[in-house]
Amino acid sequence: MPIRTVAEFPPFDTGQFEGAEFHMSKGDASPLAHVAGEGDVVVTFQRIRWHEFTAVYNCSSEQVSGSYFKLTEVESSAALARFLAADKASAKAYQELHHYRVFLDEHGCHEVFSQSARIDSKRPVTAPIL
Repeated sequence: MPIRTVAEFPPFDTGQFEGAEFHMSKGDASPLAHVAGEGDVVVTFQRIRWHEFTAVYNCSSEQVSGSYFKLTEVESSAALARFLAADKASAKAYQELHHYRVFLDEHGCHEVFSQSARIDSKRPVTAPIL
């Protein structure tokens, strides 16, 4: 399946990657990538409807190669087409859905169906020098 890059992580040495967390709140989800000395990189998925995490050792080469520290969209996703066909709800909590993927080094791969996605950086708060 072809993928397209939606957004790239800010540049950093991948050796600075310290791990990740996955948070969900009020219908949105956010993997947080912790980068030493650079702060967190936050991927925000709005109106998430499906999520799958694959540990690094089980990731396919397709998941790794195109989405390594990138937010990508899987185009012509058969899995998304099946999901949409099975969604018989009369009122949808989304306007449209996209199949997004992000691979976070030794953490693994997150794939979601959500309405939209973006990448934000959270810089560390530094104490004032007195």
